[in-house]
Amino acid sequence: MKRVVSRLIFEIFFYVKMRSLIFFFISVFTILSFVAVEHFAKGDLPILLWWTQQIYPHPSDNITLIRCGNVKCYSTKSRGYLDNKNTKGIMFYGTGIDPLDLPLPRTQDHEWCLFHEESPLNNYLLSHEHFIQLFNHTATFKRESDYPITTQDIFALEYLTERQAIDIKVKNEKRKSEGFASLMYTQSHDDVPSFRDSYVKELMKYIDVDSYGTCLHNKDLPENLTNPEESFQKDQFLDFIAEYKFHLSFENAVCDDYMTEKLMRPLHLGSVPIYYGSSKAKDWMPNNHSIIMVNDFNSPKELAEFIKYLDENDEEYLKYLDFKNPNGITNTLLKETLQNRDWGSHDHKYYFYNIEDKVDYYQGFECHVCREIHKRTNALKEHEKDPSRFPKPPPKMADNSHLGCPKPFSPLSGHEIPSSHWSFTYEDTKTVADAVVEMLRRGEEDPSLTYMYYTQLKKKQKQKQNSQNTGEL
Repeated sequence: MKRVVSRLIFEIFFYVKMRSLIFFFISVFTILSFVAVEHFAKGDLPILLWWTQQIYPHPSDNITLIRCGNVKCYSTKSRGYLDNKNTKGIMFYGTGIDPLDLPLPRTQDHEWCLFHEESPLNNYLLSHEHFIQLFNHTATFKRESDYPITTQDIFALEYLTERQAIDIKVKNEKRKSEGFASLMYTQSHDDVPSFRDSYVKELMKYIDVDSYGTCLHNKDLPENLTNPEESFQKDQFLDFIAEYKFHLSFENAVCDDYMTEKLMRPLHLGSVPIYYGSSKAKDWMPNNHSIIMVNDFNSPKELAEFIKYLDENDEEYLKYLDFKNPNGITNTLLKETLQNRDWGSHDHKYYFYNIEDKVDYYQGFECHVCREIHKRTNALKEHEKDPSRFPKPPPKMADNSHLGCPKPFSPLSGHEIPSSHWSFTYEDTKTVADAVVEMLRRGEEDPSLTYMYYTQLKKKQKQKQNSQNTGEL
């Protein structure tokens, strides 16, 4: 019995000792790894700091070495590196920008870099030129940005063509046997700055529309697809969309080149998009006859009459699906852009299209910034050696073409709706932008002072308004 107890004690001791040794070695390895990275970070390589925390395209939260062709940089989301002498690029994810949480003081070495692929409604601050000019490098849905990601939802040319449309006879039969309308609308996000529901509601007066979302809901989805928000990526839901001849593809905000899956998914499925959003969407379509633009019609009534015409004339309708035929994609801009972009699909569901194993667009933008910072650093060194021969390179500056979006307006009248809170939001963010710019001009180091500058500007605006009202009296 004593031998058994002694052996048991020995085994427990050995187990605890081994666990302690393993923990010790892991701890030492972790510390040495951190020290090594810290040591290398003190070299000459630039550091890119992701200031906003929503996106960080690397598994390590501390610091990661990124290789971009013949140059290298470090990438980190640790704000402790803000004061590091090698920190050159400050990375912002547009939706996460908070005027009360900016990396201040901003030094002359800090180049601000903006990544924004989402809707303008997420942050209207970025639609004001004096705010966008604070950024040196941009990656946005606008083709004019430094690193355009306009085609983010076109995963490959094959995405548009490989799935053939359901036979027109089957679609027509569905219209009769199951009581389908020719148009489908599936939205559950109301109160958006495109005011899309107001247009669709008016359109419904002149043509039947099956609306499955909570917005303007008039028809229930099949039982296996009861929640559109949860089902929209399911194959069964995609098959269901494909059965409709037309799809109302209305963005939640209107801005040039802002195009989402609302437009690209129907093209993929072979349901003709009736589109409202970017006025330049045709520039990116597979050919010049693949979508129906709402803006091409004077009224919802006129649009409804055209849809009825196509619904009754199969030959004319099928012309909108010609791009799915061999050599049907004729848009040179689209083909060259997809071929030349150095990033691949960001959506893992469609990653199989990324046959060249390109990086996602976050890492692609990091490398763009890394190369630009190296380029400017080298130019500054040449200037320091021989100022007479090499002028000092000015920092790059974004302008309104990189993201600027218009003030929200009615799709029916084309005019602003002053009573809408979106009009107020747009104007109010302009004042916030003024406050930030003024604060930076004065070299403030505390970003929370933005609110003080904002309230002072609002006070001046109110005084000016009161003075104008008094003058009118």
